[in-house]
Amino acid sequence: MSKRYFNVVNPDDVVRTYGADCFRMYEMFLGPIDQAKPWDTKGIDGVSKFLRRLWSLFIDDKGQWLVNDEEPDREMLKILHTAIKRVREDLERFSLNTCISHFMICVNELKKKNAHQSAILEPLLLLLAPFAPHISEELWHRLGHEGSIHAIGQYPVEDEQWLVEDVISYPISINGKKRAVVEFPASADKETLEREALENEVVKKWIEGMTVRKVIVVPGRMINLVVG
Repeated sequence: MSKRYFNVVNPDDVVRTYGADCFRMYEMFLGPIDQAKPWDTKGIDGVSKFLRRLWSLFIDDKGQWLVNDEEPDREMLKILHTAIKRVREDLERFSLNTCISHFMICVNELKKKNAHQSAILEPLLLLLAPFAPHISEELWHRLGHEGSIHAIGQYPVEDEQWLVEDVISYPISINGKKRAVVEFPASADKETLEREALENEVVKKWIEGMTVRKVIVVPGRMINLVVG
C-alpha cells in the first residue's frame, strides 16, 4: 500500500461505512498480530454481521429491549464461560484473531438459544469491551449502568463448574469399525459403559449371532467390542 501506487485506503472511509468497532475488530481478525497481512475488505462484512447479531441479543429489529433478569440455563452458562476461557487464554498469547473467532461462535450459539438474560450478556460485554469499546459502552449504559464499562477493574474469569461435561459421546466400534455413537453420563464407570454398550439396539444388531470375546473401554474416549 503506497501513495506512489495510488492504492492507499483511508481508514476514515472504512469507519464511515462500517463503524470504528467493526474496523478495529476486522484488523484484529485478519491474522496473527506478528505476521504481515494483505489488506482486503472482502471479509469485513462478516465482522459487521457479527456486531449486528450481538446487538440483536439486546434489542430486536423493532427497537424493543430484550434483556431480562431470568436465570440462564446450564447450556447458556457453558457457552459464555467457554468463550471467557478461550478469549482469556488467547489474549495472553496476543492471538487476537482467534479471540474474534471465539466471540463469533459465542454470539451465534447464544442466538440459537435465545439468550437474553442479563447474567449472560453483562459478562459478555465486559469480555468484548477491549475489542469493541464503542458498542460495549453503549449497551452497558442501556443496561442501566452509570459508570464506564472500561472503568470496571475485573476482567471476566471463567467458572470451571460450567465447563464440566454432563455427558460424553462414545464411539462404539466392533472389531475396530465404528458402528454407533452413544451418549453416556460423564460420571459412568467402566462396568456401566460396558453393560449399556452391549444393550444398545444398534450394537445388538451388529453382534447378533456372534460371541463377544472382549470389551475394551477407554473412559472419556471410546468403546471397542471384539467379537467372533
